[in-house]
Order: sequence, then C-alpha cells, then structure tokens
Amino acid sequence: MVLSLFVLVIAVFGIYGLAKRHAKVNRASAITSVETGKSEGTTNSMAPEFAGGAWINSAPLTLTGLHGRVVLIEFWTFGCYNCRNTLPTVKSWDARYRDKGLTIIGVHTPELDRERNIDNVRREVASLEIHYPVVTDNDYATWKAYEVEAWPTLFVLDKQGRVRWTHVGEGAYDETEQAIRKLLAEDEKTGDKPKAKEAAMTNKVEKTDEQWRKDLTPDQYNVLRKAGTERAFTGAYWDNHEQGVYYCAACGLALFKSDTKFDSGTGWPSFYAPISKANIIEETDRSLGTVRTEVRCHRCGSHLGHVFDDGPQPTGLRYCMNSLALRFEKPE
Repeated sequence: MVLSLFVLVIAVFGIYGLAKRHAKVNRASAITSVETGKSEGTTNSMAPEFAGGAWINSAPLTLTGLHGRVVLIEFWTFGCYNCRNTLPTVKSWDARYRDKGLTIIGVHTPELDRERNIDNVRREVASLEIHYPVVTDNDYATWKAYEVEAWPTLFVLDKQGRVRWTHVGEGAYDETEQAIRKLLAEDEKTGDKPKAKEAAMTNKVEKTDEQWRKDLTPDQYNVLRKAGTERAFTGAYWDNHEQGVYYCAACGLALFKSDTKFDSGTGWPSFYAPISKANIIEETDRSLGTVRTEVRCHRCGSHLGHVFDDGPQPTGLRYCMNSLALRFEKPE
C-alpha cells in the first residue's frame, strides 16, 4: 500500500513536470506594450545575443546585425508536440512578413539526447519544411540568457533589438501577429530609435567615374572604386578603439558599429558583424587566383574589403575593411 502510494506521487509529479516544460497553458505576457510603449513590469530590455551553436538555413546571425528588422525568436525542439502545433503559424508569419522586415530565428534547445544530434536536427528542419534560420542551443546557454522555462516560448524584438512581446506555450497567435505588425510599422516617429543615418539606407547612389574621381581622394578612389587594398597597419582606423559608427566614405551609409570591432592582428579594421546585412553586398572574388568573399556597399557599390570565417563569436566572421573605405564618427 505504501509502495503504491509512493509510485502514484512520483507519477503525478512527473506529469506535472512534463506539463510545465511543454507549456500547454496559453499564457501571454506583454513585456512592453506595443500600443503604449510603456513598461508593464519590465523595462525595454535589450535581448541577449545568441550564445553560439550550429546554424541551419543561414550563415551565423547576430541581433546587432539584424538591427532595423523585427525579430521573432522561438525556443523549440523537434520532439515537442506543442512546438509542432505552433509551427504552421510561425511558418506562415515567415512567408508573409519576411519581405516586409521580419526575421524569424528558431533556437533549437533539446530536451532528449536524440534532439542534440545535429544530423537529426537538420533532417527534422528539412522534413518540417522550415526555411527560416535555426541555431542549435545544446548547452542551454541562450535558453538561460533569456530565462526560458518551457517549449515553445516566443520573443518578439523591435528594430533596435529590445524585447517587446513574449508568449509561452501554444495560442495567442492573433495577439503575437498584432505585435509583429505594429513593430513592423514603427519607424523614425519614435524618439528612442536610432538616428536615421544609422538605419538601413539602400536607396542607390550612382555617379559617373569622373564624378567619383572628383569626390574622392586618389587613395580612396583606388580602394572604393577600383577594389584596391591599403597596406596593413597604415590606415586610420585599424587601431581605433573609440566608440562610434563607421560609415561608407563614398556615400555615407552606416556600415559598422564600434561595439562589433575587434583586434584581429591583421593591420586592418575588423568587425564581426555589420549594422545590417541589408547595407552590404557579398560577392565571390577570384581576382587573386583564390576564392574570397568581397564586401561592397549596398548603396553605392563601392568596394570595402573582404569577409572571412576566422572571426570571433557570436558570428565567427571577420569583416576585414579598408580604413580608406570608411568614415568614423563619434556619438553626438
């Protein structure tokens, strides 16, 4: 009799724990009201960066690099039935709003051992026809940074990377979509947004070769318009440690922030992420008999440098730029 009661208690607590982890309760929590912008128990906290992991459907992304886009982060695992029930709606948001400025990122935090295997995750992502980026979180580092307690949990970030809406479990689809739509509609009307010149500006700047020669110094023209390279350790910014923003020297488009700059030891200013992927163009470069990835300004097409895959986390990338291609400005 005592043994049976003990087994019953253990079973009840086991079921309770499973229900808590796979959150079927439809609990929606507005961290910050997208209607009023006022805090409801929490400030407009900046979302933590991704802690690392293998990326599927995308090169490594950073929230800094996604500034200017609304970001929906879903913590999920492929064995969670609540996650599978939520998936069709998340996929529909990706299809309808990706071109309007929404980026969805699935953080795959496993519960079972088989969910830790990257081959299993890749197979499930393909089978479930998930086309948005997915990053693995096998050590729970990102899960802990966001203080997640159950699968699935959704966070919606505004264009500055602040958490503005979160929901635990299935449901609240209409409310979450409303938050997405409102944040997509936000622009420079709000005073707490980045200055306009730091935002993504992809309106093209076109000039004749004669105009470029007139507007740029000979050295700038050689780098920006002829894809030249300045000598290592000679540029103005390779050892610059001041806070500020780096702009295209040809057209003024914001490209990199000082908080993504790092000392690569190469003699050129190096960054692990741009302000926005929309502000740069990456193309294959075979000019030196080897394959490299050239980086150019999206607005004016000027050559900036190259990107390599030997940088630091969280992206593992090194945007190796020419100082002559940049103009640095301190914050006002």
